[in-house]
Amino acid sequence: MAMKKEEMIEAKKLNPVDFLAKVLEAEKHTDHICWKCKYLKWVLKGSGFPPADIIGWCKKIHWPHYWSISEMDVVKKCYAFEALK
Repeated sequence: MAMKKEEMIEAKKLNPVDFLAKVLEAEKHTDHICWKCKYLKWVLKGSGFPPADIIGWCKKIHWPHYWSISEMDVVKKCYAFEALK
């Protein structure tokens, strides 16, 4: 699906993080702290691969085998956390 001219102009104004967040839609959103971290790789909408409770993976913890993050995890503080810019 091609982007309209107005959408392309608007997309050029976005920084890389915001652009990916707009283009790559997440399967679900929660109030989990990891959503505010730049290392979260979220599950894409329509993806049938991960278990139902997984919101994504941390790209920093346990590299190269990413740590999967469940929506049931209660994380109040994380040593790998870096806020989105």
